[in-house]
Amino acid sequence: MPGQRMAAVDIGTNSCRLLIADTKGQSITPILATLRTTRIGEGVEESGLLGEVPMERTIAALQEYLELIREYEVAHLRVVATSAVREAANAAFFVVLVREMTGITVDVISGAEEARLNYTGACGAVDFKGTGVVIDIGGGSTEFTCPIQESGVSALSCCSIPLGAVRLTEQPRLLSEIIGPMKDVLDKIKGLPHLNLVGVGGTITTLAAVDQGLQIYDPECIQGYFLSKEAVERIMLSLAVKDSEERKKVPGLPPERADIIIAGTTILWSALAYLGAQEITVSEADLLHGMILEMI
Repeated sequence: MPGQRMAAVDIGTNSCRLLIADTKGQSITPILATLRTTRIGEGVEESGLLGEVPMERTIAALQEYLELIREYEVAHLRVVATSAVREAANAAFFVVLVREMTGITVDVISGAEEARLNYTGACGAVDFKGTGVVIDIGGGSTEFTCPIQESGVSALSCCSIPLGAVRLTEQPRLLSEIIGPMKDVLDKIKGLPHLNLVGVGGTITTLAAVDQGLQIYDPECIQGYFLSKEAVERIMLSLAVKDSEERKKVPGLPPERADIIIAGTTILWSALAYLGAQEITVSEADLLHGMILEMI
């Protein structure tokens, strides 16, 4: 369906994001990208349920997005929900509620599907050299995606770990407890030839913005940025000695992410340190771009 305007929405654990883009052939041109910090995953780790207020916040964001989608005359829309919703016992109730209040059908996708869409989106924007591995640190989960050979056939290995910036903030863990769930997949990644790490998601793009001291977030400064392990460690330690109000004043760090950024940064630093990787390439293009590419 070339030459049409499409929209993708991701209901993530921490934020609800919208991307509207024009398509031509197999390429997309972003027209509008925005997010609302609705934190639908608030309290899910403890209760196992989506809370009433977080659901209300998310539905309000979706209603706002519908207005934008109509204004921009979008031809095709897909809405997905990830970690927090797929793990909540009342996920089906939320999906029905969204349908009743907005008319939107929400597709609750698996961790492997989330990882695959992130890989598709990043592949469309990053020139992979060597074996590309996409890492997405979300609010509720972290995904690792890389190409593998199975019986001589190329395939994608998609792994989702229930460890994210919101989850780790609400339920702090020791470093060994952070590495533990990731160890098997990191060991597999370690064995890949000519490893090229690509990072997507709010934690990693925020770190790229902080490292550059961006007063105003600029996607062009984020896409393709080389974020070093040394910079990740420096930022992590710098933020750790600041209280929440001080972190809100750090250039490049959105105030609404100030409470979860240390947890997300710790996950990234742990993965880089375990892999012995010195840097990661940051991609602004992620799951939303992957969704639109697959709708073309």
